[in-house]
Amino acid sequence: MVLKPERMVRIRILAANSKKKQIISALHNAEAMQIEPVSQDFSAYLSVSQQDGAGSEVSDQLQRMRGFEAALPFIQPAGKAGFSSTAEMITRAKEIRIDDEIRMLKNSEEAVRADLRDIENRMSVVEVIRDLDYDMSIFNNPVIQSYLASEMSDEQAGAISRKIPGSIIVTVSDGYRIISVPPRSVQELARAANELSIHLSHIPEVSGKPAEYYRILNEKMKEKLVSLEDINNSLKELSGKYYQTVLQLREALEIESRKADLANHLLENRDVFAIEGWVPASRLDELDRTVNMVSEGKYILSNVETKEEPPTLLNNPKHTRLFEFFIKFYSLPQGTEYDPTVIFAIIFPFFFGLMVGDWGYGIIILLMSLWIIHRLDHPVSRSRIPHALSGFVLMIMKPASLKVVARALIPGSIVAIATGIVFNAFFGFHILPFTLYDPITNIGKLLLFSGFVGIAMVSFGLILGILNEHAHGHNKGAIGKIGWLFLAWGITLVGLLMIYRSLSFSNPLSESTVAIVLLIAGIVLIAATERTQGLMEIPSIISHVLSYLRIIGILLASVILASVIDLIFEKGMAKSPVFAVVAVIVLIVGQIFNLAIAVFEPGIQGARLLFVEFFSKFYKGNGKSFKPFSSRRRYTVPYDPIKKD
Repeated sequence: MVLKPERMVRIRILAANSKKKQIISALHNAEAMQIEPVSQDFSAYLSVSQQDGAGSEVSDQLQRMRGFEAALPFIQPAGKAGFSSTAEMITRAKEIRIDDEIRMLKNSEEAVRADLRDIENRMSVVEVIRDLDYDMSIFNNPVIQSYLASEMSDEQAGAISRKIPGSIIVTVSDGYRIISVPPRSVQELARAANELSIHLSHIPEVSGKPAEYYRILNEKMKEKLVSLEDINNSLKELSGKYYQTVLQLREALEIESRKADLANHLLENRDVFAIEGWVPASRLDELDRTVNMVSEGKYILSNVETKEEPPTLLNNPKHTRLFEFFIKFYSLPQGTEYDPTVIFAIIFPFFFGLMVGDWGYGIIILLMSLWIIHRLDHPVSRSRIPHALSGFVLMIMKPASLKVVARALIPGSIVAIATGIVFNAFFGFHILPFTLYDPITNIGKLLLFSGFVGIAMVSFGLILGILNEHAHGHNKGAIGKIGWLFLAWGITLVGLLMIYRSLSFSNPLSESTVAIVLLIAGIVLIAATERTQGLMEIPSIISHVLSYLRIIGILLASVILASVIDLIFEKGMAKSPVFAVVAVIVLIVGQIFNLAIAVFEPGIQGARLLFVEFFSKFYKGNGKSFKPFSSRRRYTVPYDPIKKD
């Protein structure tokens, strides 16, 4: 059913221990069962499974493959692999004997990188004093130790001189000074530098001119870089031979590890084991056949009666599935209540397009949506969009979410184009030779229309609520919803009669009598089922119906603002050139501002009318997503013994 999540059934499989591995693998490959703890009334007859020794060997080889994957450079695998058994995976993993070679290469790499860091640190110091024509032995010897201070002010230099008598401070270049102190004052210098936030670097203890030592360091760096390149080449060579297999084995062993973990937590006795979980009703027969084949008929599959709320698996038509994003954003439906995705997919674009009501804005929103989708599907290395703007947008939502929103705005923009043509509004200008319907001169009718939309949406929500409560056996709740439905229509009819006619009770079957009867019946039913809390919430039903007037309110605000901007533009163009320039600026800035409002306000308010005024009549949410026992495969394919045979 479109308005319901996939119907779920809880099942129990009781099978021979000898078929445990085959059944667990079949369930994993089927991706159709969410595993749950065995019911208490049945678990008393079973105990926890004994640990399987093969699990530790899988874990050991899995850790090896993960280590290889982390150490070796990435290479995109050319294809996917299949493994017929756990034993084959372990055998293939043991055949990869590169542990010592990788360990030596990584140790050498770390040593070379450490040497490079040391050389870089030394070069950064020596580069500052490279032009000094002194032997470097004068900086460090038995009577003196020297340090290079960066970004040191005169005040800091004076403080060092006062704190450490006998210290020598020489300015080398802008911001750099050499501080020399007796060896006994080194610790005191370190404390003073820390207090004054001075960064010190020790001048290397070597002999020879700084320029010559800098040249030696530069040569050493080149040698180390060559060594590092040799190591990387060796690692790339190993990747070329083993990386694809490592990835495939790592994924396959992770899956086997999950299966082993499940097997070790199942309940069993000497002969049989039990496994329970939720399965989509539409896939139950398929799963039954699969288990029958792999177990050779040595199993019993039975339904488990439970009052537990099942997990939720949404089941919507293909073209409305993108709107599941908004439903999940609000709250996932429970497994047995109505799923409003299709309703949202139909109503939201209608609300959005009607509130925009301009085919110029509609075209821009449509083009923007298509451009966003294309840009996210085909990213560019360098964008002309200001980084601050793109960063702000991506801070609010991830690229995948932004793409969903862009796709959701497409039908809304099409409705906006259609209503804009009806209203003859193109950025507020009337450029068509006809106007099918003028929103300004028909404000009253449009407000009445939005009121009817409000009572229709509230009534629809209450009807869904009645059906939902009845389906769950909550007859009291269903009667309460009927009371709210009566009350909503009673208030609506009374209001319409007071505006357009008058209340008259001369005829027992008159519209006034029906309205009052509905009103009183609604209050009585609400009081009987929801007591004081329900009576206190009676005003909310009025606000929920009237809240839909904002559809026309936002439409009129956009239309009037666009008309004012256009009027200023037209008046300015009719005057002097200076006024014409100002008028063009007002037109551009004003239309951009109104366009931004036309995107955000209808989107926010359209969703709010559904989330608050509509969903509150029937929707509970807080559902738990269906999570079948399965794994995402990128580098492997499942082994199917049925097809193999």
